[in-house]
Amino acid sequence: MLTILAAGASAGAEEATGNWTGSLPSGFKVRLRIDKTATGYAGVLINPSNMETTLDTVTSDGTKLSFAVEKLGLRYDAAWDGGSKGWRGDLVFQGSHPLLLQRAAPGSMAARVRKRPQEDAIASGPRPYVERGVVFRNETAGIDLAGTLSLPEGAGPFPAVVLVSGTGPNTRDEEVDGHKVFTVLADALVRQGLAVLRYDKRGVGGSGGAYRGATTADFATDGAAAVRFLMAYLEIDPLRVGVLGHSEGGVIAPMVAASDPTVAFIVMMAVPAIRGDKLFVAQSAKVARLYGAPEAYVAGRQALDRELYAAVIAAPTAEAARAEAKTILARGVENKLVDAGEADSLAKSITSRWQRYFLAHDPALVLRGLKIPVLAVYGGLDAQVPAADNAVIAREALKDVQGATVVEMPGLNHLLQRAETGSPEEYVDIDETVSPHALELMASWMVDRVRTGDGAAVR
Repeated sequence: MLTILAAGASAGAEEATGNWTGSLPSGFKVRLRIDKTATGYAGVLINPSNMETTLDTVTSDGTKLSFAVEKLGLRYDAAWDGGSKGWRGDLVFQGSHPLLLQRAAPGSMAARVRKRPQEDAIASGPRPYVERGVVFRNETAGIDLAGTLSLPEGAGPFPAVVLVSGTGPNTRDEEVDGHKVFTVLADALVRQGLAVLRYDKRGVGGSGGAYRGATTADFATDGAAAVRFLMAYLEIDPLRVGVLGHSEGGVIAPMVAASDPTVAFIVMMAVPAIRGDKLFVAQSAKVARLYGAPEAYVAGRQALDRELYAAVIAAPTAEAARAEAKTILARGVENKLVDAGEADSLAKSITSRWQRYFLAHDPALVLRGLKIPVLAVYGGLDAQVPAADNAVIAREALKDVQGATVVEMPGLNHLLQRAETGSPEEYVDIDETVSPHALELMASWMVDRVRTGDGAAVR
């Protein structure tokens, strides 16, 4: 942990060490632990998953408390309030939020025992299908990818679907905050007679290659390789192979279909339909509002982000983009829209190879060119890919695509879980991994598309 010298506490002042808790106006719970060191104080923030984020600075003289996490652009400044027996101040993170931190009650810092009933049911069995570990080659990238192929009981050839995960170094399970999304999804689909292939992303788990530096287009070649592998597999019907993608995987699915006319159908879960820069602006604003950020801050940050993303897209090189980003973010720091620590890390991350590609990519252009059945499913509470911004664009882009359906499911979040607000902070505390209604919708739609003897469903 990084530490900062703390001024000596005055007589009768409150000692900062210990466990502290408080709630933001949005209801999000803050948990903090501060420890005494030989030279001052150190501490950690503890998130709902019980993961710890080290505080870069912690200072206290017993009457005032300050701490910061530079990479998050987060800072807290407070004074001791004897009447409330707590530190009363403001937490700066995507706006300024009043926060009273009080000593944690015994047991309140412990992580909640979380249940995963869908995954527990799968683990306890029985499973009416077989699973095989497989390895397939992406000749374009010159790498081998590892995955799991789930096959229904009985004789094939079976219709099949490739699962493509969202942003991040995901394994074949697509684990998000303790939820194995693709484990649950694969189980539901194979029980309906579909073979399912899910795989570790390049550079992750058992897959070769490098994750860092790869773009959405690179990941699309991995998905295309998975499709080719399935079509050549003895127990798979090559005329009934589709692709299902979640989030960024939903962007990849139509890219794979556009490059391979033999793909039979695609399903897109919580898919961005607007260009990447517009998505990030909408996403940031929705999350900021969920944290209770003032509208003045949200509007100012949106304007800054639009300018930033436009400059990054227009820049001829990553170096030029980084220089432009630093200039724009410096103004954001002056206007108290961006913390200095966030500005430094954002200038680097926003100009990465993946970010520059994603910011400029317009998924709607690919959707318009599709000629196969498409299902797009959105959660009405999704804060990461807001349905209000994306579903309408998806409908417009797919209006001339025969067999295309766009569904918005009220009350569901980005993982298609039943949620209260849709905030990503809720994911870990929700027992459900994927809504049974969403699973049924997607499974029944795919079964209808691949039903043998249905001329509209089978090419």
